[in-house]
Amino acid sequence: MAYTRAAGRRESSGLHVRNTTTRASEGVDGSPSSRAQLPSASTALLVGGTAWVVANAFGLLGSVEAYTFIALSAVAVVSTVLGIRWYRPALRGPWVCICVALVLFLVAGAARQEVGGLGDLSSRRSLVPDLLALPGYVVLAVALAGFARARRRGRAGDIDATLDATVAALAVLSLAWTSLVNPVVARAGTPLYVKAVLACYPALSVFLVALSARIAFSPSGRRVVAYKLLFGAMGMMLLGDCVYMLVDTGLVNLPLSVADAPYALAYVCCAAGALHPSMRGLTEPIPPGEVAPKSGRLAFVAVALGVPALLTITRHDSVFSDRLVLAGIVLALTTTATWRVSRALRAHARSEADLAYQATHDPLTHLPNRVAVEAHLARALLGDVTSGNQVALLFLDLDRFKLLNDTMGHTAGDELLVAVAGRLKGRIRGSELVARVGGDEFVVILDDVSDIADVLDFCERIRESLASPFALRGGEVFTSVSIGVALAERGQGSVGAEGMIREADTAMYQAKDAGRNQVAVYDRSMRDRLFERLTLDNDLRLALERDELHLQFQPIIGLPAGPVEGVEALLRWSHPTRGSIPPSKFIPIAEESSLIVVIGEWVLEQACRELALWQRSGDLPADFYVSVNLSARQMHDPNLVDTVRRVLVRHGVPPKALSLELTESILMEEPERSRARLDSLRELGVQLAIDDFGTGYSSLAYVQRFPAQTVKIDRSFVEALDDDDTSQESLVAAIVAMAKALGMSTVAEGIESPAQEARLIQLGCQAAQGFFYSVPVSADQLPATVRRLTAPASSVPD
Repeated sequence: MAYTRAAGRRESSGLHVRNTTTRASEGVDGSPSSRAQLPSASTALLVGGTAWVVANAFGLLGSVEAYTFIALSAVAVVSTVLGIRWYRPALRGPWVCICVALVLFLVAGAARQEVGGLGDLSSRRSLVPDLLALPGYVVLAVALAGFARARRRGRAGDIDATLDATVAALAVLSLAWTSLVNPVVARAGTPLYVKAVLACYPALSVFLVALSARIAFSPSGRRVVAYKLLFGAMGMMLLGDCVYMLVDTGLVNLPLSVADAPYALAYVCCAAGALHPSMRGLTEPIPPGEVAPKSGRLAFVAVALGVPALLTITRHDSVFSDRLVLAGIVLALTTTATWRVSRALRAHARSEADLAYQATHDPLTHLPNRVAVEAHLARALLGDVTSGNQVALLFLDLDRFKLLNDTMGHTAGDELLVAVAGRLKGRIRGSELVARVGGDEFVVILDDVSDIADVLDFCERIRESLASPFALRGGEVFTSVSIGVALAERGQGSVGAEGMIREADTAMYQAKDAGRNQVAVYDRSMRDRLFERLTLDNDLRLALERDELHLQFQPIIGLPAGPVEGVEALLRWSHPTRGSIPPSKFIPIAEESSLIVVIGEWVLEQACRELALWQRSGDLPADFYVSVNLSARQMHDPNLVDTVRRVLVRHGVPPKALSLELTESILMEEPERSRARLDSLRELGVQLAIDDFGTGYSSLAYVQRFPAQTVKIDRSFVEALDDDDTSQESLVAAIVAMAKALGMSTVAEGIESPAQEARLIQLGCQAAQGFFYSVPVSADQLPATVRRLTAPASSVPD
């Protein structure tokens, strides 16, 4: 806008405007909400200002025409100040620069009106207005650069957008040189300094448009209203400079009111943009995710690339200097385009590398993933890695990892996985590979194996390295690992990578079944057992629907002489083709899936239903109870308490007639949550018993923290009473004594002989159950069994 003309009207210049957000709650980006809030002041100024400029161009303002540009420039300055005060943009510097530039254009316009000089290309031409206006361009450029920088705040520099803007600027510069600058420079009789000054205007305007394009080319999907007004102001400014140069050099003859119109519209756009609430968005960073360049940008750059070359080819009559300048522009354009293409190719290569890395690596631990494992294993089996005879695959699974996630949270779990990955990486060497293939599952590939003993030694070193505690933010954590090993001969191709992973996985489950923290080497019998396990799992899912599950009940006898106090409900499965399947086979399978929750609820339902039938028949004592085992998954089921309450109400069973048995290990897995759930069950009035006591933590002092009334002594202690094992007898005596001291009753399991019963009576045990009294019986047989056990002289079964 520098060129100002007679009445100092030339100021327009530029105006960026960018910042979009309205105050705290308004949209910052020209979104529908932001446009809907277009302030009346901004709208009125844009419409009224445009009408004023049009009227001025047609000579309808009369004497007011002389003050049009001074008035519009003053309005633009005031509007910018008001916009800064009203909307408080995050960065005020660019807007202050715009305000300074507008003031310079205002003063330059006033000076131009005072000294005149339009069309005077002689040495008498006053350069005062030019020396005031040209710095305004520089300040305006600083403002535009500030907007561009603010939009990229917190991100890597957007060099690509700068290069694209440079391409566009060079194309416009070639047009400006051909149409405007060259005719002025070639004009005879004009002093060199006047030519230089005149040539500066379109060149600087081109630079400002390029900076505006730099903002437009920034990868943002949103163009705020204020930015559009700013870009419009820059375009009007460039158009005005071109028109004035043509008029000033006498190449075009236009009324001054028409020649001034582009500058006047630039002022209007600037003022309207400053008053729009979206002006805040011009100094706010581009939101994450808005990063893709638009197709319009690419098309614009493609067209811009051809403009200088086309001009060079078509201007056959141009002088050498003209063609030399255009050639220089073409060279600069070629250099810029080459740089841009080179960056695009490098970015594509980096993107391909990143995608390849992401496809083959775990994002948490940065270890290779299953895809990488299969590829590495395939190469190792073909003999492409080393020259050893065998390849070993170790499949590692952290023990009780779910417990850590449930108690300390998934963040602690992730920390542990990263720490484990670090220790495993410290154990491998050469071409060996460690990878993460699942939640808490890792794989180690040993490429050069000659002896299984070496593999087992390596497994022991892994177990030792993981035995040390891990320091996490949530505290110190101990863990162990179950390892499955699979071996394959190199080059035979009998087992593929996928098959080898499957074999090692199978061996790992065998290590889990052996008690965790173990190492198991795959053999074919494992596959057979796994197949049987899978078959049982599928059949078990249909067992409930086919009525293959049923309950049996084993009496619990009061010591020393009865009566029968209650029964323990025991689950049985009668398979149509396999016959009776023991619970030791199918319960662990059900435990591994949520199926145990459904089966457990069915057992509770059936046990309470049978108890209700016995009570209504009058065949059993009124205080008779049924005891039901709870699994770990049931204990962790948040609906457990509601389920128990619902079943009791449905069958009309008094809560005290139901006893729920839990093992020590279940209670210890999540002690705080278990305590809260057991408290809720006790509030219902049900009885609680600790099953298999002595095989787990074996600390009554600790177990007493849970609201249990009964301790069930494990059968392994009872069996030893026949062997005169004084140490085991002492343990039973200690359990009974401590339970009594804590106000808890004791029930001994697995009584099979009169000697065991007699010894338990001597030790003070209060109740017992076992084959000595009765094998588990069906529900319809139980009343007769109870009567037999209650009858005189029938303490020993027939």
